[in-house]
Amino acid sequence: MIQRLFTLLFFVSVSLMATETVKIGVLAKRSPAITMAKWSATAAYLNSTVEGYEFVIVPLDFDELSASVANAKIDFVLTNTMLYVELEHNYGISRIATLKNISSKGDVLTRFGGVIVTKKRSGIESLEALKGKRFGAVDSDSFGGWVMAQKELYDHGITREDFSDFIFFGTHDGVVSGLDSGEIDAGTVRTDTLEQMAKEGSVDLNTYRILAQKQYEGFPFKVSTALYPEWPFSKLLSTSDTLAAKVLSALLQISPEFEAARASQTAGWTIPQDYTSVHTVLNELYLFHHIEPKYLTFSDFYEKYKSWFLGLISGLLAVFAVLLYIFRLNSRLRDGKVQIEALNADLEEKVEERTWELAKLYSREKYLKDNLNTISEVNELLITSFTREDVVTNSLLTLVKHVPYQFVLIGLTEENRLETVNCSGTDNGTIKQCQFNLDALESSVLSGSVKNALEGNRPVIEQFPQGYRCDIGTTRCSCSGCRIITLPLKNNEQEAPIGHLTILSDREEGFEPEEIKRLEKLAIDISMTLHSVRQRGALEALEREKISNYEETILAFVNIIEQRDSYTAGHTIRVAKYCRLIAEAMHLPKEQIVTLEKAAILHDIGKVVTPDAILLKPGKLTELEYELIKQHSDAGFRMLSEIDMYKDLADIIYFHHVHYDGKGYPALPDYNRESVHLLSYIMAAADAFDAMTTNRIYKSSKSREDAIEEIMRCSGTQFHPDVSLAAFEALTNVSIVETTQLPDNTLEHHRFSYFFLDALTDLYNENYLKTVLGTKERKQGYLTLVQLKRFADYNQKMGWNGGNRFLKDFGAMLKELYPQAMVFRYHGDGFVLLFDHVVDVSEEQLAALPLLRENNMEVHLRHYNLKEGIPEL
Repeated sequence: MIQRLFTLLFFVSVSLMATETVKIGVLAKRSPAITMAKWSATAAYLNSTVEGYEFVIVPLDFDELSASVANAKIDFVLTNTMLYVELEHNYGISRIATLKNISSKGDVLTRFGGVIVTKKRSGIESLEALKGKRFGAVDSDSFGGWVMAQKELYDHGITREDFSDFIFFGTHDGVVSGLDSGEIDAGTVRTDTLEQMAKEGSVDLNTYRILAQKQYEGFPFKVSTALYPEWPFSKLLSTSDTLAAKVLSALLQISPEFEAARASQTAGWTIPQDYTSVHTVLNELYLFHHIEPKYLTFSDFYEKYKSWFLGLISGLLAVFAVLLYIFRLNSRLRDGKVQIEALNADLEEKVEERTWELAKLYSREKYLKDNLNTISEVNELLITSFTREDVVTNSLLTLVKHVPYQFVLIGLTEENRLETVNCSGTDNGTIKQCQFNLDALESSVLSGSVKNALEGNRPVIEQFPQGYRCDIGTTRCSCSGCRIITLPLKNNEQEAPIGHLTILSDREEGFEPEEIKRLEKLAIDISMTLHSVRQRGALEALEREKISNYEETILAFVNIIEQRDSYTAGHTIRVAKYCRLIAEAMHLPKEQIVTLEKAAILHDIGKVVTPDAILLKPGKLTELEYELIKQHSDAGFRMLSEIDMYKDLADIIYFHHVHYDGKGYPALPDYNRESVHLLSYIMAAADAFDAMTTNRIYKSSKSREDAIEEIMRCSGTQFHPDVSLAAFEALTNVSIVETTQLPDNTLEHHRFSYFFLDALTDLYNENYLKTVLGTKERKQGYLTLVQLKRFADYNQKMGWNGGNRFLKDFGAMLKELYPQAMVFRYHGDGFVLLFDHVVDVSEEQLAALPLLRENNMEVHLRHYNLKEGIPEL
């Protein structure tokens, strides 16, 4: 027995000598990372000040902090006022210092309170008026954001049941926002909240009314409740008073300029305040959470009652000598002691067994929670995945982050055949992606699992043998004893799988039942997303085909116009170019510039309904013809507005002949400049610029400079002022394409002849002669005038019909004799021949013709070189 006592004393002394690390448990209200960033500097300061100890910060949530105090897993506690009082009440911790806080005004405070606030517009002026109103607070466990106000309301006979609605917003700012938005009529927040938000400019203090407002000397903020002490720094019962005194001394030396104070955003620490008022509030409101330790182990018992335990051992040693003398007399006592020790050992074994069970249960719950978070993250990513690659990649990379999942594969079928398999795995903690073909899968142990899952249309779970290395293609995974689950990807139970989801887990316990159900649901979600992606692709393909058909139809109409009128074809291309240059000068967005160019290409599409007699007329239009051609903008609008993809272009085209002052066409009785799209004004300027700088039969073109000057002159009347300035900038140096409406092929000649053909002889008439002679681009440089002598006498002798026959025959003879010439009838009995080069035409040659000789007719010729000038005929 003596040997056992000395052994116990030895282990006690060793445990006392080994105590070097001091753990400070800190309530992590937001996250462990934020808590460490805020208080690590304080631990570093204590390490440099208190010798012989290593202080570490342990971030803990509410439950973890209570459990750590109950089981003496930490030495000091830094927590909020309310939780401190509960821990003091339940576990006997004691405060050694109180935090000095820095307010938004720069004041150093050790107390804080709560504010009960309403908007002045609410008409609420007292606490009693809150009954039947909507009330908001931060959280049920928020001391400054609810409990203080709850005590004040309780003192005035008001409980939560007296409100028509009660809302917890989670944050102080949330309560103020709810008040501003009218979601609640009144609410409560911690002191300094309103002042801080006013300092940030997010609220106006003059719009709020403080209910039950109080004044405290030295306290600078609006307050409705009593003031209570700030966060305390506390020690556990098991923490030595000597160490606590050293820590207190070090804490009291911290001033605001210390790194520990700056990091924690405080002014340091002061002597502990009186927390009796907090006890009173929690007692009156029945808010104490009585927390008991789960089980008390021998080490917990020793740490909690170490001083008593050592005293007991000392006493036992003192009486040990006496016990030796009366050993035989106390045999029965020794037997009883043996029984007690057996019971104690049994109790310790049960405690350890129960502790292990609880740890295992906690581990399982934590695993399932992490698993649920991972699967939830996959589902969130599926919502934003719009391609098959995104669905597969996002699912793989997210699932493999779940620690036990060593390898994840997704294989998809195409026409009932398994195609390329995508996978993701971990290699020494690094996530790697891989891809391999079906042959690599069939040569691995996974092939049987995949085959069974796809053929059976159900999940399959298998286990790798111990010591097995999984090699798939060029990818290697070490997964000795791993569990593998393969789930078919399907939309529902009846449909055939479209692929598989395979997961390799190295978790010793394998897959939990809840986990399997979640994975089955996830496989369905992945399958449905892939199906949606395929459907979306098919719909997009149909939409592209529909758009292509529309574009082909519209472009066919444009081609019809181009085939009918070569001027319109070149005109639309040039107008589109000028529109783009003006829009770029105005710094319009690229999307609008593209839209404008499309509209310019189609702006004259309405001319498809314009009769050829008007559209192809090379001369100046009559008033009636002009009214008919003005209908093309309305016709184009009606054509394009019926097609969804061209509706925005239709509006631009409709107004491209409307002037800035409301004139032009179509006529707009209720003209409003804002109702006309800016792009229409740009197209109007570009259209006019091209019209002015191109040659027409009935007018010659203006120079580039004159056309720009005309646009600037009409700025504010015909043209938008901003567009005019941009056109000046964009078109000043633009190259002008030389154009003409003269025919350059046989078809064009026939078209012109339709308008300029002599009805009797089928020769060109005088109007066409004037047009050709007045055109700069004409090829003919030599003119021969053929005048019939004494034709009036012949006409009188043979009659009008005889004269007409002669003129018609003579004209046909000239065309046959001189096929290289343009032949015109001139002044009734005259004819004009236009040649590209000099041709020998003589009176003797013509007089020898049978037609003239038989009818005794003579001719008189005059020759002109047009390069020397246009003669007066």
